[in-house]
Amino acid sequence: MILPARSRRLAYYGVPMLFCLIVHWLALKMWFMTDDFAWLGLKLAVHSPFDLARALFSPQAQGTIRTLSERLFFLVFSWIFGLQSPPFRIWVFLTQFASIALLIKITRRLTGSELAGFLAPILWTANAAIALAISQSAVYNEILFAFFVLLGFYFFLKYVDTGNSKYWRWQWIVFLLGFGVLELNVMYPALIAGYALCCARKYFPKTLLLFIPSILFTIVHFGFIPQPVDAYYTMHFDAGMFRTFFRYWAFTLGSLRLDRIDWRPLWLGLTLTLLITAALGVFVFRKLRKREWLALFLPAWFVLILLPVLPLRNHFTEYYPTIPAIGLAILAAWAISQSRRPIMVGVAVALAGLYLTTAISNTFITENYYYQVSRRMKYLIQGLEQFERQRERSDDRLETKQIILTGIDNDLYWAGFCDDPFRLLGLSQVFLAPGSEQKMDQYPALGCPDSKYTITMENAVGAMARGEAVAFAIEGRHLRDVTAAYFSTIASQFIATHPNFVDVANPVFQSLLGPTWYPPEKNFRWMPKTATVKIGGPTKPGQLLQITGYCPAPVLAKGPQTVVFRADGIEFGKATLNDSTRPFELTFPLPDQVAEKSTIEISIEVGHTVQAGGDVRPLGLIFTTFTMK
Repeated sequence: MILPARSRRLAYYGVPMLFCLIVHWLALKMWFMTDDFAWLGLKLAVHSPFDLARALFSPQAQGTIRTLSERLFFLVFSWIFGLQSPPFRIWVFLTQFASIALLIKITRRLTGSELAGFLAPILWTANAAIALAISQSAVYNEILFAFFVLLGFYFFLKYVDTGNSKYWRWQWIVFLLGFGVLELNVMYPALIAGYALCCARKYFPKTLLLFIPSILFTIVHFGFIPQPVDAYYTMHFDAGMFRTFFRYWAFTLGSLRLDRIDWRPLWLGLTLTLLITAALGVFVFRKLRKREWLALFLPAWFVLILLPVLPLRNHFTEYYPTIPAIGLAILAAWAISQSRRPIMVGVAVALAGLYLTTAISNTFITENYYYQVSRRMKYLIQGLEQFERQRERSDDRLETKQIILTGIDNDLYWAGFCDDPFRLLGLSQVFLAPGSEQKMDQYPALGCPDSKYTITMENAVGAMARGEAVAFAIEGRHLRDVTAAYFSTIASQFIATHPNFVDVANPVFQSLLGPTWYPPEKNFRWMPKTATVKIGGPTKPGQLLQITGYCPAPVLAKGPQTVVFRADGIEFGKATLNDSTRPFELTFPLPDQVAEKSTIEISIEVGHTVQAGGDVRPLGLIFTTFTMK
């Protein structure tokens, strides 16, 4: 059955878009991560028209000014949708679908082949370089720039075909707006001039006018905007550029990585790269022999757009080939459509199948990794948001709460902590569990010090003991309040690292106190007739135990209070207290028999107890601290 023309047209454009949706399904469900939080926070600095102008046009992130692809995109969507990611994701995919439609039209126009027009967006959409570009909202600049390049090129082709100057003007508009999308827009004139030189020479002189804005932009960018000085963005104009080029070439054609990440052996990526390079090379050679210069322009597309990033040898970035890969996708689709003999068809199908298999496998691995960490970040942020709402409705809404996050691993930390996503919730005191920072990879050049989230064990224990801090842990899809359990754990750790001191009023040391002590009151505790406390033993003979407390006036109503101290049953100190006007401080040497014991039990016995006022408890003496000296 032959489909109606309208249905065929719908399928012709719709199938590549559906293919894109299937291959990048996880990217559609992606939440925010890494640099997304920097741009989501942009609205926090906008309080006036001047602030808005500064947010839209001031240099940020390595001196970039991407007004359309970053500033407006995040400002508008975050103002309307907040931290709801689906609208961001849908818009990214709609932009990609528009690029697919343009690529189909352009490829059909360049090659004269409907098959090539159908295959080119499929080959490009599957490319490994697109995985991160389409997954992360902060890399929307790559997706939007691809659309701008294709749209500008489409208008130029319409101008060449019709001679209608309106298309030339529309191309200029798209080109100039492209400077607000990505700095690589400076290479657009080279792309258009390259095509004109190869395929439309009478228009070549006119394309040279496009270089004027690019030259001016380059002068302003390097002359007036501070340039990054870190190693990642330092440019090296040397032979290393050829190695960098090959890395991008191999990643684009064979999804070749330096490390194995899935079932693909490393030799497969290299072999596939060499085979596809050879096949495309043969095709280009044959076309050039026939003076079909389009075959020269399409690989030049890859080189020209990639050229500005080749000096960044320390900053290999997987999404950089997103736009350069378009030229190779058109070339490969053209080559497949030109295959006539069975053996050539077989080779084309085999290479295309291997390319799609490895590229889609790489895409799944990449997007699945970022999907998992972005979802964990989502559960973390949304859990904290819910906690903050509950706290605002509660009686302690005016209290400053410190938040301690437990179980944060390296992947989750680098998924967003650098750009402080917590400020989006109005939270300024969020910390990693003490010691967690030591487990994180360190990248000083990224300017992401973990000190912002570092809290000492002593400060954490103190804050939790005073009720000024809460602890959370991510468990599946939920953020759990683990304050009680974590306080018990960290208190034990603190005690283990501070064995020679006990503050009897501090809940941290509760486990070291015997059962007879009364509940703490401010910074002290009452004891009855007898009580015990555990403390780290002396590390050498002759050490002293310092004991502080109070002997209140009601206790002295029966006469001076006597108190006896024993260490593991051995008496080592005795005192008579008769002054209620000031705290007492007693110091006794410990018996040699308990030297070098890891823990000793101090027992305390007073001479008498009293009942004060309406308190029916037998009260013996007040204590505050025990310290090994």
